[in-house]
Amino acid sequence: MKKNQTLKCGYLGPKGTFSEIAVMKYFGENVFLIPLQSISDVFEMVQNKEVDFGVVPIENSVEGSVNITMDLLFEKSDIHVVGECVVPINHFLVSYGSLDLAEVKKLFSHQQAIGQCSKFIKNRLNNPDIIFTASTANACEMIKDVPESAAIGSENIINIYNLKVLARDIQDSKNNSTRFFIIANSERFTKIEGTAKNYKTSIICSPKHNEPGVLYNMLKAFKEKDINLTRIESRPTKKQLGEYSFYIDFEGFKEDKDVREALVKLEKMSSFFKILGSYPKWKERE
Repeated sequence: MKKNQTLKCGYLGPKGTFSEIAVMKYFGENVFLIPLQSISDVFEMVQNKEVDFGVVPIENSVEGSVNITMDLLFEKSDIHVVGECVVPINHFLVSYGSLDLAEVKKLFSHQQAIGQCSKFIKNRLNNPDIIFTASTANACEMIKDVPESAAIGSENIINIYNLKVLARDIQDSKNNSTRFFIIANSERFTKIEGTAKNYKTSIICSPKHNEPGVLYNMLKAFKEKDINLTRIESRPTKKQLGEYSFYIDFEGFKEDKDVREALVKLEKMSSFFKILGSYPKWKERE
């Protein structure tokens, strides 16, 4: 990245989403924000080099992994993970009118947000119809012409859409947070600031043979090198029932000697193997 250069960054829009918050937390003000309609659109813009970076959610501390992001990381060969950002998630129940909670008949929001507020919805609302939307901000646009409706979203959306707050901090867990990946086209990738000592690496692999102990044998390569795993998830390969790919995050830089040797062993045991990227661990700016 060149200094004083305005970067273009695509994210799941419209304005006011948690993805937008992640962009601003990671890049600061030196970025031109491009809101997009879906996570798939973010990947496509990055792939076509129409933006310098994309920001996509990868996992939430309450609801777990974002499957569409995981699937696209598997499918897109020219996408590189260059960074991560963690955003605390505080959800607000909002509406264009002053409603009592029991008066909310329709509730709009992203599927992840609905899941993260399930206890509040069950215990405080009167069994509203739930409508899933492409994003939390998109939900706020949709409720404008729907009587007795409300949306769940971030604090940012309140002023953007001139909304009334019906309830604050309605997420089930007060430690709710979402981790985002910063992605770039592999051909444009340049190393973002950081040292190998404070790096993480993300990979995807599928075992050659579906047999007892196969995952244990694959992970043993990390144990032998004393490499700390920070996340492991499985997703179906969509080729055959019972076949899975494993998404693994661990501490270390891909060119470290021990990491490199572990990855060589793992690749030999894999029918599919992809290093998504090595990137600095997220650290809040002072």
